[in-house]
Amino acid sequence: MEGTAYISKKEKRGFLTGLAGQNLVYSLIGASFFTFFMTDIALFDALTVSVLLIIMKVWDGINDPIVGSFIDKHTFKNGEKLRPFLRYTPLPVGAATVLLFLVFSTDESLMWLRVAYFVIMYICWDLAYTVQDVSIWGITAMVSPNSNERDGFVQWARTVGSIVYGIGSTAIPMLLEMVVNATGQSFAFITLVFAIIFGLGGAMLSKRAYAAQERIPVVIEERQESLWESFSLLFKNKMLMLVTLANLLGAVGFGVNLVTYFFKYEIPADFLGENSIIGALGLTTIYYAVTGGPGFLGMVFADKMKKLCHGYVNALIFMKAFNFIVRLIAFFVGFEGHRLWLALIIIGIGSIPMGAESIAQTSVFCDSIDYMEWKTGKRTEGITFSMQTSFTKITSGITAGLATLALHLLHYKAIDEVNAVYVGTQTAAFDRWIWPLVILTPAIASLLYIVPLLFIRYTPEKRAKVEKELKERRERNS
Repeated sequence: MEGTAYISKKEKRGFLTGLAGQNLVYSLIGASFFTFFMTDIALFDALTVSVLLIIMKVWDGINDPIVGSFIDKHTFKNGEKLRPFLRYTPLPVGAATVLLFLVFSTDESLMWLRVAYFVIMYICWDLAYTVQDVSIWGITAMVSPNSNERDGFVQWARTVGSIVYGIGSTAIPMLLEMVVNATGQSFAFITLVFAIIFGLGGAMLSKRAYAAQERIPVVIEERQESLWESFSLLFKNKMLMLVTLANLLGAVGFGVNLVTYFFKYEIPADFLGENSIIGALGLTTIYYAVTGGPGFLGMVFADKMKKLCHGYVNALIFMKAFNFIVRLIAFFVGFEGHRLWLALIIIGIGSIPMGAESIAQTSVFCDSIDYMEWKTGKRTEGITFSMQTSFTKITSGITAGLATLALHLLHYKAIDEVNAVYVGTQTAAFDRWIWPLVILTPAIASLLYIVPLLFIRYTPEKRAKVEKELKERRERNS
């Protein structure tokens, strides 16, 4: 029934705690720090990093839908589809995370061995993480047959996940750098210690997500019988494909991965005062706090934004358009002296509505699953959310790959000395282009993101009709 509540507070707390742990793990790998780790800590050259990231994310693109299809076809003996994966994947994810950040050598003569080891460890990590990630988000479409309650659950999940990921991906690198500067230990050693604390520790905490329950029954006769059938259903889901295309176009915003390099080589070390132990990674944290922190307000008011914009699709269009405008203004403000603070505040204002982006996207993905069940009689949580996780990773890989390719084209050369003076050590091309790349590429990506959304025609009225007819159909089949 419309007003029926299914999800207990205990269940929600457990799931959100587990989700927080999972996002601690991903904060080490999904953000720009991972690119910085590869170029300035593991000391791979920029072109190698670019090739590695793009190839690894192609693997992600192949791997995720296959995992999602397997999940859709498979049901455990207890009748569950997703929950058991949430119980058994945390340990492999944590172990692989630690091994991924092990830098056993920076000798250029051993480059081939270092690259081979890194690729093998990444494949192991990605396979384990993909199974967990598809399951943890797929279950959000199954916790309640009430779409309004599900929306509320998704809003909480995306808010908590985004807060933990946002804080972790920015504060952990800053803390790491401060520990390195205070102790004199190498970046490689402290990074490994942090991988054990936040990677393995976060993974074990993610086991709490097992508290979530599956309440939409898995009908054996309606499961997909082959990988091809899963993919055919996937490509029939127009709403899913359009949002996926929008995310793929968003990869053009690769400037988000160049922020640390901008601060390291363009902003003086005494920007925050003499003898500060806060360097480029710390300044990057401040950048993201100022430009992204206000976005948490958007999460809180996501539901109001949905109503004002007549649905989450229109809300996404508004968010991206607003982001484009404020970034254009920030670019012309510039970064010389105190202008940098003004530019960051302007971008921060633009991030307020953008905070609801992940909530809106997940809601649209859940709607697309309901729509496909209404249209075909088959639910596709596994492959649908595998597409979300796949293209999130593919997009981040392309973004990071384009960023490091840009570094290569700007003739970037990493300098790894602790407490060294970096300003003025890069090429004239780097000094000229780094600010436009950091500020304007995300603006262009926002504009491109809007285009596919203009073709989605799933109104709140259509949504209510689909939910009503699905409810009637399930009652007849029960």
